[in-house]
Amino acid sequence: MNYEIANTTVLLWDMFYLGNPHRHMYKDIKHLPHIYAQAWPYFLTLLVLENGLRLWQRKEILRLNDSITSMSHAILQECAKLFYRGSEHCLYFWIYNNYKICELPWNSVAFWYFSAIAVDFCYYWMHRASHEIHIFWAQHQVHHSSEEFNVTVGIRQSVFQSLVGIVCYAPLALFVPPVLLLVHQQLSLLYQIWIHTETITTIGPLDYVLNTPAYHRVHHGSNLYCLDKNYGGVLIIWDRIFGTFQDFYPDKPITYGLVYQKNTFNPLSLQFFYNLNLYYKWNSMKGWKNKLRSVIKGPSWIPGLSWTGHDGRRASVAGRRKKYDVKISCALKSYLLVHFIAVVNSYFTLTAIPRSEINFTCLAISTFYVVWSLTSIGLMFEESSWSTWFECSRCLTMFVHLIYLEPQPFLSALTVVVYQSLMGTSVVVWVIAHLMR
Repeated sequence: MNYEIANTTVLLWDMFYLGNPHRHMYKDIKHLPHIYAQAWPYFLTLLVLENGLRLWQRKEILRLNDSITSMSHAILQECAKLFYRGSEHCLYFWIYNNYKICELPWNSVAFWYFSAIAVDFCYYWMHRASHEIHIFWAQHQVHHSSEEFNVTVGIRQSVFQSLVGIVCYAPLALFVPPVLLLVHQQLSLLYQIWIHTETITTIGPLDYVLNTPAYHRVHHGSNLYCLDKNYGGVLIIWDRIFGTFQDFYPDKPITYGLVYQKNTFNPLSLQFFYNLNLYYKWNSMKGWKNKLRSVIKGPSWIPGLSWTGHDGRRASVAGRRKKYDVKISCALKSYLLVHFIAVVNSYFTLTAIPRSEINFTCLAISTFYVVWSLTSIGLMFEESSWSTWFECSRCLTMFVHLIYLEPQPFLSALTVVVYQSLMGTSVVVWVIAHLMR
């Protein structure tokens, strides 16, 4: 069964598991599409709808710098998966192939929904572990690093996030076929995109069962009462059962972002900076037991405290100043938007190539270009002192590379010319700008 990526209406139904489950039943992994990566029309539809609602509610529309940073993280994560795709599920496949208790049907509607609930249950524990185990939080913090709360934050993910759930999903391998795990993981991610918005406060009686934008706003808050709450994916019932539920209070303003916020739009820095904090904490501990505990216990743990520490040692964000924002000209914003679109197009071109038709060198060079470009765009948004030279060297390198690029079957002549023109013009613009200073 082929997955129609342009059928956004159907995806919107799938988001609530209201679509036909037979559309997402696959006999084996070979026929399973990458639903999440192909859902860009669905994401763009939500993006337009959210901005329309924000205007109607007299709220500011999404900030370009923060939104592009969030989308950059999504591209970085998908690029990383090109190199380790499948490895995050090796343990699951091994357990299922060698130790499964029974082989339940992949095409049963009843079992399809049962496995959806089972996967969501494991997601709760995976998500909770991502907050309450320090080494996992060092990766997951990327998702919480935005001071905004909108649909673009829903796709702001760590490049290592997929590797975190290896152990948490493993018990399902005793009876749930791998193909069903992969389907429901992707549908769960689709659902969770829409709950990243401030424009919706309630969905009526369903609030008692489903995770909602209001509950997820609490989860993304860095206020003391918001920390370590509302871990659910599709269902909020797990939080109600296991004592991590926190209701949303409209009269209590929520401050989004990290408790100790990293002020940057550089996606590469946001991806990895917290690992240094992990190392510094490890290095500060005395004795190998405390060093190990500093990695596997909560981010706020210190010797003598419980697993997750206690609120008295956490910094208050109630008085945090304005959100980190750097004012740049409309011309520069337009320039960065055009180059971001060019990077997105490069990513889709790269992922559309069958793996059998692209060698590792070409894959590595293409990925390096994407990472370099997204990093440069982030540095330009924050007007870093060396962002101009970083960007100029990027454009010049790409221009020279495209001039001497050997003909590739997956790049049309028109595409090469367009990118040559974009990069060449950009180099001229930055050289002129430098000479006019």
